[in-house]
Amino acid sequence: MSDWLLFIGILGTAYLGFALLALGQSKHRRTVKAADLKTPFRSAIPRCLGALALATSLALALLRDGPSFGALLWVTVLTAGAIAVAFTLAWRPKWLRPLAVCFV
Repeated sequence: MSDWLLFIGILGTAYLGFALLALGQSKHRRTVKAADLKTPFRSAIPRCLGALALATSLALALLRDGPSFGALLWVTVLTAGAIAVAFTLAWRPKWLRPLAVCFV
């Protein structure tokens, strides 16, 4: 598999993971103008999927570059993914609405 495809996968799963972690919180769901999750169990679903997406991002980084540089790449991508989700929530929260609708 191409290194660029793996890198895009690492970035995408990191962004998806942080977006799901954010949408597990009622404040961010209100920002996105999505329906609030009624029970704690329903809010745990996007959080667990977000953690799974971040673990997948780590696995892809380790597959791409091995344990030494892959771990460093993953930490760097985590920072970029978290900042990207924060900017999305601040400037274009409607872009996350289709993802939020999946967990109503």
